[in-house]
Amino acid sequence: MKQIDLIKKGWNQKDIKKAASIIDTPKHHDAHFSKIVFWSALIVIIFANLIVSLILIPFLIVLNQWVLYSIIILLAGMIGFLYNFLIMDIGHLGKKHHLLAGIIIPILAFSNILIMVFVSNRFIADLKVNNPPHDLWIISIIFVVAFILPYLIDTLIINLKK
Repeated sequence: MKQIDLIKKGWNQKDIKKAASIIDTPKHHDAHFSKIVFWSALIVIIFANLIVSLILIPFLIVLNQWVLYSIIILLAGMIGFLYNFLIMDIGHLGKKHHLLAGIIIPILAFSNILIMVFVSNRFIADLKVNNPPHDLWIISIIFVVAFILPYLIDTLIINLKK
């Protein structure tokens, strides 16, 4: 109900504020459940990131430049949307949880892709594929930027609404 409706029904400001604080205060079990969901979501994102990295290896071996970059952006963006959905929609989390997820997951994604590009470059050299080795840093940065972009856009939209 709106505050005006409650005032019309005879509520005073003190009672309205007290009721709002009771409704807005997270219960202990709500916060505990949110932490469990948060850590589960982090594990899901880490495994999804690993699976996408493994899926990228054949593409890294065979493809070159723009087609490869498009596939990387598409896959990283999909995982980024999943990451954003899972992390931003969990209620009752503090800033430290969002900050932790905002730092750890991109670092893991970056290092994971860095390793996968290194592995694919080894495959290219060992299999003598007619494809030049890929730049570790460029592909990793493209992946992480596409991965973080949905989170940054959502955060920007939320901040603009405030």
